[in-house]
Amino acid sequence: MSSPRTQISARELTEEIVPRLDLIEKLISTTLTSLIETTDSAEERERREDQKRRFELMLLSIRMNVASVTRRHASVIRAFQNGDRAGSSILQLDENEAIAMDNAKTLYEQVKAHTRA
Repeated sequence: MSSPRTQISARELTEEIVPRLDLIEKLISTTLTSLIETTDSAEERERREDQKRRFELMLLSIRMNVASVTRRHASVIRAFQNGDRAGSSILQLDENEAIAMDNAKTLYEQVKAHTRA
């Protein structure tokens, strides 16, 4: 397993990671809720409820780390959003934040692959 990246650009965080998290959250919630509501099998319902809880926990962890990065680098992100491309928009990540960003990308790729199948 490769080490997570220790930096991310403000653009990547605000234009890729956060919008993708919103999409993942909606897809997981609607898909799993639908599967839970329509199954006749108690075993399948329990499996899907457990799956939904695990996804929600992973998303919560990712969101908490996105919030941490956003708080620590608020001035850089705000400058980027206001069009200041002259300064550095590279955000340093701590270990937990780096893992969370990698998890967000992996989860997005998994959800995207599943929706194409």
